[in-house]
Formats: sequence, C-alpha cells, structure tokens
Amino acid sequence: MTQPKESVIVRIAGAAGDGIASSGEIFGKVCSRLGLHVMAYNSYQSAIRGGHVWLQLNVGSHKTLSHGEEPDVLVVLNKTSPLVHVPSVKKGGVVFYNASNITENLSKMRDDVTFYGVPFRELMTDKGADMVMANIMLTGAVIHILGLDPQVGLDFIRDRFGKKQEEVILLNQKIFKIGVDWAKQNTKPLEVVLKGDGKRRMFLTGNHAFGMGLLAHGVKFYAAYPMSPSTGILHYLATKSKSHQIVVKQTEDEIAAVNFIIGAAHAGVRAATATSGGGFSLMVEGIGLAGMLEEPIVVINVQRGAPSTGIPTKQEQGDLNMMFGGSGDFARMVLAPKDTEDAFYTAGRALNLAEKYQTPVLILSDLFLSEHFQTVESFQFDAVPIERGKIQESVEGGYKRYLITEDGVSPRVLPGTPGAMYVSASDEHDESGVVISDVLAGLPSSLDIRNKIHAKRMKKLEMARAEDMRLPALTGPADADITLMGWGSTHDAIEEASQLLREAGVNVNHLHFTDLYPLPVEGVLEILNSCREIIAIETNFSSQMVRLIRAETGFTIKRTINRYDGEPFTGEDIFNRLQEVLAHV
Repeated sequence: MTQPKESVIVRIAGAAGDGIASSGEIFGKVCSRLGLHVMAYNSYQSAIRGGHVWLQLNVGSHKTLSHGEEPDVLVVLNKTSPLVHVPSVKKGGVVFYNASNITENLSKMRDDVTFYGVPFRELMTDKGADMVMANIMLTGAVIHILGLDPQVGLDFIRDRFGKKQEEVILLNQKIFKIGVDWAKQNTKPLEVVLKGDGKRRMFLTGNHAFGMGLLAHGVKFYAAYPMSPSTGILHYLATKSKSHQIVVKQTEDEIAAVNFIIGAAHAGVRAATATSGGGFSLMVEGIGLAGMLEEPIVVINVQRGAPSTGIPTKQEQGDLNMMFGGSGDFARMVLAPKDTEDAFYTAGRALNLAEKYQTPVLILSDLFLSEHFQTVESFQFDAVPIERGKIQESVEGGYKRYLITEDGVSPRVLPGTPGAMYVSASDEHDESGVVISDVLAGLPSSLDIRNKIHAKRMKKLEMARAEDMRLPALTGPADADITLMGWGSTHDAIEEASQLLREAGVNVNHLHFTDLYPLPVEGVLEILNSCREIIAIETNFSSQMVRLIRAETGFTIKRTINRYDGEPFTGEDIFNRLQEVLAHV
C-alpha cells in the first residue's frame, strides 16, 4: 500500500476577471496560516478581461521549491479552460468546475480523472451573489477535499474583505461554506496528508519583499513609472508612504524617475526606483549621470520577455547584458537575489553598497521572482545594519567633493553643510567639481586631472571585489560529477532538479551566483576549476551569465540549458531537459 503524498499541486484556470488571483490568494494564505509551505505561479496575459490565465500552487508539509508541472487538482472557471488544462491533470487527479457555467459533460475527456461539477446557481440564490463569485465556492470545495480546516478560510475571508460592508463579508463566507458542505456530501478525500507545523508564515511576492526591504533599511524617496512586472513595488510603497514617512512619486516616465532619485540621493536621502527592461533602457543615461556625479542610487530591473514590448507578462533573464549599458566606463554593481527572502536582504545590501561606494547599484529581478507568491519565514530586520559610508558632518577649511583617495571613495557632505560648496556637474571635473573642459581644455594638466579622477572612480570596483562581492554558493557533494550552475531566480528550481537527479543516482551539486558584478575573479575561478562538468541553466537564449563569466575570468562553460518561451523553469522541467544533455556528457 502506497503512502499518502505530503504535497499537492493545485491549478486554477479561467479568463482574466474570473477571480483567479483572489482564489489563489485565499487558498495560499489558508495553507500558510496552517503552517504549510506554498510556492505559487500566476501565468497571465496582458488583457485586463478575457484571454486565458492560470495560477498554480504547490503545497506541501515541507518546503516546496517550484510550482510544479502536472496538477493533482484542477479548478476551471470558464468554458475554454477544460480543453487546455484537463489533459495535463495527473492520473487519479480531480477536476472541479462550475456546472452552472460549463454545461458540457467533461467526464468524456478522460476516464482516469474524477470530475466534480459544482452547481453554483442552484446552491446560491441569495441577492448579490454573482456568477464571478463561483471561485469562492470552488475554493471551499478544494479546501475540504484536501482535509484542511475550513474555519481558517472563513477567518481569512473576513480579513481579506474587512474594509467592505459586513453583508459582503458574510455573503462571501456563506458561499465558501456552501462549497465546503457540498464537497462533504459529493466528493471523496484526496489521498494526500498535508500536515502543517502550526507556524504562520508570510505569503508574499518578491515585489512585496523588495518594498519591505527598502523600508526596513531606510529608503526615504521612491520614484517610478508603472511598468509590469515591477509595479507591485510602487503599489506596496504607496500604501506605506504615510505610516513610514517616505515620499513615493509616480513620475511621467522612467527618465524622470531616475533623475528624481539622483536628486534625492544628492540631497542625502536613500533613494530607489524600479522598472523593467524597456524602462531601464530609458534610464541608462541617468544611471551614467549618477556614476559621474558619484551619487548612491538603487535601480531594480524586473526582467520580462523581450526585446521591445516583447511578452510583457512572461518570464525571462534577458537583461544581464544591459546592466553594462551607458556611455564610457563607470563603476556599478549588479546583484540578483535568488528567492523571495533574499529579495528583502538584497534591497538593504544594495542601499548600503550604494552609499559605501557612492555609485549606482543595480538589482536584477524578473517576473517570476517579483510576482510569484511564496511562504517565507519572518525577516530578521537587524541582519543588514544600515551603513551610510563616508558622510562628513562638518568641514574645516576647503572641501573637495571628489577628493582623490586610496580606495576611490571621497567623503561627501549633505547639502547645506557650512563651508562645503562644490560643483556637481555631468562633465569631467577636478576634485572640487570644477569642469575641466571650461578652464583647462587640451592642456597637459587637464589630461592629468582626467586620468586621476577617472581612475579614482574605477578604483571602487577593485575595492568592492575584495571587500563586498560574495562568491557563488556551491551546495552538494564536493566531488560531484555534474555541477548545475545558475543565477538569480532559478535557484529553487535548480535545487529541486538536483534532488531529483540524486534520487536517480546522479552525483550532482549546484553552483549559484547572486553577486554578478564585479565578480571576485580569483575566488570564482577557484570554484569553477574545482567542478568537473558544469551545465549552465538560464532563462534566456544566449546564456548571458556564461558570457559574463568568460569575459571576467576567461573560463568557458560549454554546456547550457536555456528556456526562453516565457515560462519559468521547474525542477522537473530541468530534470527532463538534462536527460538529453547528460546523454552527451
């Protein structure tokens, strides 16, 4: 007799406007409140209403590392979804649907899956009950079939709709309870045992974590133009602007956004913005300006399918090359958090690094990391103490804003400090900020100033390599035959694939980069040379991290697995793709 499973994959499918996201939020947060682990992914289109969308949640008694592939439980809310999703349900799985809307006999589609048609209109005749609320009823049915406590769902509905009128709350609770009761009478429990540890966890997205990380680490000015999939950070911070006394500005475009935060950083406050690839393209000139002015800014690029408008609601890691855009050479740092929890701490680190080195720090997120929901342990708010770098509170004698120092970082002052006037210009300048093209153009002395000031700025990269840039993490057996290499948001999926490979008898480990530039070359090379066979895994076409490693270290990684169809990797997907690669190793 087989043991019941300790995890289950639930997929909810329908059209935009059918309440897919709210169903997933209710189900996911009920699970998280019960102490279960959840990883969720929402696959949606650009259309506000209509189109086809689906959301998948992988729920388990232990940490789940991806949203999974084939669902055990499918919930379909419109007539087109069964044809798309029923074929992918696991053998022995179940399908719930609104029988008041989907009148076809779905049982003809498969004989190895159980179908439950919930008659929403027959069960719910109350005034105010709309067909779109069938998602609440079906969620209640799923809660029951999985053996979860429905009271937690009723409590969450009150929390979720707490700002609405009492009759709205009670109506939604009633619909949910009817779904639970219907399932008690008409369904058989699924063979799954979901045992939570009783610990309530946060259930949030990477964008929430970025916003929380910025707030917790002292950001006081945030400017952005809404661009999917980065807009969640703007939405979150806007709700906290009064309570946390920060300025949140929605600008007319991305050029304005980056220039706003440069001005705010110049004024002495911690400042950040976020955008996606197209918006980052517009910010490049401003980021170069921050490099010349040596202003500490943080820019989060939430990557999406590209080029141009591309596939704006889909996944890609295609913007790493663009992090080196801009005219000329200037110091910048590039970080790529590996998961939702890491997004929180990376936001704080980025603010610290920006002020320590007085230079732009760029964070590479992507649609999957920024928008997928995941259960997360409580953040440690003192793990990244605020460090503001070389801020000089007073000046004695003259002040040189761009003083040439051994480490390349000059003491800065806040505007208004007595005796600390200086020029802040985008043209090349001397230590006081005086533009050399105005007074010394072509003279040997001006060439000498250019060389010294430019070299001063670039020194920051060597200091960062030595002091702050972290080596990639190598997990698993040191003598592994195969090393799976990734960066950023592919971390959990590669971990899951590594587990599946070990179960299949493959000796494998996992090398993962989160600090992308400047690479600590010697340490990275030592790790790379210790690996027998490296296979790079990236959600882009051209293996951009492989290219960066080759450019920085001279080390060539020959084998790659690339996905660029707009959907994120799962562990099972990587495992299946590896079979062909391993056949040629």
